[in-house]
This record gives sequence, C-alpha cells and structure tokens, in this order.
Amino acid sequence: MLLHKGSELHYWVSGPPSAPLVVLTHGEGANHHSFDAQVQALARTYRVLTWDIRGHGQSKSQQLFTLEQAVDDLRAILAHEGYTNALFVGTSVGSLIAQLFAYLFPDSVYGLALLSSTPLNTISPSWNRFFDQLSTSLLHALPYWFIMAQMPAYLSVRPEVQKYTIEAMKESGREHFLAAWQAGVDITAIPRNRKLPQPLLVAFGAYDRPQWISRATTLWAQSNPGIRIDNVPGAGHSLNQDNPAYTNKMLEDFARQCMRERRQPQESRTVRQ
Repeated sequence: MLLHKGSELHYWVSGPPSAPLVVLTHGEGANHHSFDAQVQALARTYRVLTWDIRGHGQSKSQQLFTLEQAVDDLRAILAHEGYTNALFVGTSVGSLIAQLFAYLFPDSVYGLALLSSTPLNTISPSWNRFFDQLSTSLLHALPYWFIMAQMPAYLSVRPEVQKYTIEAMKESGREHFLAAWQAGVDITAIPRNRKLPQPLLVAFGAYDRPQWISRATTLWAQSNPGIRIDNVPGAGHSLNQDNPAYTNKMLEDFARQCMRERRQPQESRTVRQ
C-alpha cells in the first residue's frame, strides 16, 4: 500500500522478481480481482503488478477519479517499487490510463494491450460525442441501485462475472463509479499526429455493443494503421473475465512479441541501494 495525494493506493506484485514487468489496470466499477485469471497465467513468466485505481476496491480516496491523477498514481507506485518500464494492459477506462501513460512517458512503456478501448489520439464525430454526453447525463440522474441492476448485464455475458460486478460496484460506490465513467467520455484528445510507437494490441468482446465496436475499430484503424485488433469469442465488454482462456493466450502471445521487439534490452527493475 502507498499513501499518495490523499489516497491509500493498494497494489499487488507477483511472479519472478527479475522478470519483465506487466501492469494490469482494471476498468470503472471494478477492482484488481477482475484480472485474477490473467495474474495466474502471466505470473508464471512475468512480474505482474495489479492495483485498485483511486476510489475503487481497497484504494479509498476523498478525491474523485481523473485520468491524469490515475497516471500520476500509477507512476508513483512504479517508482516506489523501483520499476522503470513495463508492458501495460488495461481494460475499459484502465486502457485509457495505459494510453495516457504511454503518451506522457513513452520510454516507460514497451507494449500496450488495450481491452474494450477507444483511442485517445482521435476525436469522435460531434453526433457521437453528443450522444455520449447525453447517455452519461442520464446515468447521473439514475439511482445507483438501478445502475447496479442494469450495468452487470451491460458489461458481461456470464452470471458469475455479473455477480462480481455488482459487488465491485457496491465497493466503489456511486460517486467514484460515475467519476471513472465520466472520464471515459470527457477524453482530452491527444494531438492527431501523436501516434503510439509501442507494439499495440486492441481487443473487443464479440458480444459487446456492435455499434460501439464498429466505431472504435474504425477510429483505431484510422489513428494507428497496421495495429492488431482481436475479437474475443463468447465475451462481452469484460472480455478478460468472460473468456479468460482466450484472453490469457492472446496476452501471452503479445507479451512474447513485445519482448522480441524491445529495441534495447534492459532490466525493468532497478536495483535499490
């Protein structure tokens, strides 16, 4: 646990101490347990860090979530543990945290796996932004019990994952959940000429919202030509939980690719004096 700018940031590290680092960042209304299956698979080969973002899980905070603060929180955790670079994996708003981290500190990121994600370096059409803001305003007007009743089926196709989502949303609470959700709508666009230089994997659940997937894949293809976009079968928005076996293999294959493509071999962990 790390006390940082008004929050108790809880994080967990597993796997071989000298192995390359993989950072897993969960989405809004979730917590680090959403990556339990990925930790079990990846920690056999890599050092794996999971954490609860501000206001979620065990990371209690008086301050509400923002993308910028989340990047600062994660950078503080990595510095505290002595890490200088990593492969970043994020789902939903966690993928936005990973992208912003990569834009601000590109030398610290040697690969990005972005699950259920939209790109930061594009601007959606105005009508899309209007409906995004409208739906978010409606969400703010709804009682939290109603949101918790509807959101699990919106995010996942599996009953056990839906049950987990309800408990995780109870833990985060209304204000912190809505702040993280809002961050995914109020995206501060990165200039269009800012491409992601790192190896990049983008994945969507096959049963996620078709119109959203179509829009997101188009934006990704326009902003980062040649990227790999994967469809995870039998999965909704919470694809890593809906189909962990497929997701694990996809991430392990991508991690091996990133290791091969690292331009300069270097240790991801510095030695403390």
